[in-house]
Amino acid sequence: MIRQSKYWDDFSRRIGETIQAIQDDRLPPVRRVAVFITERCNLQCTYCKQPKSTKVLPKDKFLGILDKYGNEAIIHITGGEPSCVPWLYDTIREVGGRYRIHLNTNAYIAPPATHVKRLKISLDSLYPAYWDKLVGKPGAWAQVVENIRQACLSTVVSITYTLNRENYTKTAEFAAWAQDKFPGLYAIFFSIYKGTDPRFAMTPNDADRFFSEVYPKLETVLADESRELIHETIDEKFRLLEKMRFPENKVAPCYISMSERVISPLGEEFGCSHLYRDGIHMYPGGMAPECLSGCNRRLIMFNQIVAQNLSDSQEV
Repeated sequence: MIRQSKYWDDFSRRIGETIQAIQDDRLPPVRRVAVFITERCNLQCTYCKQPKSTKVLPKDKFLGILDKYGNEAIIHITGGEPSCVPWLYDTIREVGGRYRIHLNTNAYIAPPATHVKRLKISLDSLYPAYWDKLVGKPGAWAQVVENIRQACLSTVVSITYTLNRENYTKTAEFAAWAQDKFPGLYAIFFSIYKGTDPRFAMTPNDADRFFSEVYPKLETVLADESRELIHETIDEKFRLLEKMRFPENKVAPCYISMSERVISPLGEEFGCSHLYRDGIHMYPGGMAPECLSGCNRRLIMFNQIVAQNLSDSQEV
């Protein structure tokens, strides 16, 4: 059965529920709701390609989502930058104990760590001056680092490190530093810069160097969960170059999308957060069209297990 983690939990449960629901000709229960609560941000990261606008999900609609899905689903709040929503953190402090709230943030503003189950924080450098210039905010690095340190005392925290041409040679150094700097840090997740700016987009030579020089060091430095995560997301050269990590999982239907929902900043409800980020706003609970980037190996395994079980049941 599929390996569990503190971030992608409930997968084994969702496999069984999905198989049974399809056999009964119904939708499985919703187990994860990604709330894109705003398109605002308080940083101006040089490499960021996310849309920016003044859109913010109204508070009454957010509370309605909590009422609708209760504590049976993970409520995964992301953006934009959630801390830009004036009422959000106070609301999380008021209601967080009743729901399974996960939060993505840049942690420039201290998050309500005690009141969320999981916290995922973006940080791509261990060098203060470089980071402050990159995000356009003097003093940002020191503030973020202190907020990460404090958050690790209160909840499950991971760091997202976005690999790009400027920082990939420092990846192992960053990992060693972060694991030492933040006792209790759960994991470091490595994503990939997906734009075309030659300053940040990796070349074939960069990819070769990453796998010949950097990856072996990471293997020895990373703690267990972080090592498993990078094995699942960055295991081949073309993942770094094409920004299309797992075409082998570009299938329809994508069974995992059936038990997920997405809420836009306007309060619209869609299915599958991976497709939503690709600009594909699919009907909730529908069969997913072919996505642009695919999913990681853990999600591939989810689809494979469901498909195989359905096939086996039809043959009986």
